[in-house]
Amino acid sequence: MSPVSVEDFTVCLVCAGLAGCPPENERAPQVCKCIREEQPRWPGADFNEHATLCWCCLLELIPSGSRWSSFYCDDCRELAREYNEVAGRVVFYQGRHGWMNLPGSGARPDTGRVPIDPFAETLWRVLDRMGAFFAVMSLWRPYRLRLILQAMGRQVPPRNGARRLRLRGYLAKAAKLTEHPLLGRQAAFGALCEFLGHPAPASLA
Repeated sequence: MSPVSVEDFTVCLVCAGLAGCPPENERAPQVCKCIREEQPRWPGADFNEHATLCWCCLLELIPSGSRWSSFYCDDCRELAREYNEVAGRVVFYQGRHGWMNLPGSGARPDTGRVPIDPFAETLWRVLDRMGAFFAVMSLWRPYRLRLILQAMGRQVPPRNGARRLRLRGYLAKAAKLTEHPLLGRQAAFGALCEFLGHPAPASLA
């Protein structure tokens, strides 16, 4: 869960980002990706985001705002970690900081046991490909959100032209889909693999 109150937050139906202003931090209102580039960075923040939906399943709220923040909920993060391990390379980036995406990552590496030149080369390759991953995920997240909303029985796009819905109501309904055979976390990860053009997890075993 997010360390701040998201009682009044909304979900953007265009980018799948969140927007709202936590009462405990009124000077740092979060806006969705559609307009985030126009907002100055908050003092002391790595980037302007209190919370986000898991980038894979979009069924769970996760904390954000730090370069060390994960892109996924606990279950999806483990699926991504296992996939990377079996694939022998970074397919699913874990977070924004390059060290989070090195082979065997999960904590900051012990650089005293890693030769600096190979380490630097690996880190450069990871960062070089991260931009492409971000671009594809910016397409996946709205796509996945539309599938979830349709399963909830919501008209997409809404007949009234609304671009946002209440996060609280969305999460309450999303909690019922976590084990859904077509929309649950396992199914979402398999669909994301296909979306990215990678083999399904079972085919790597």
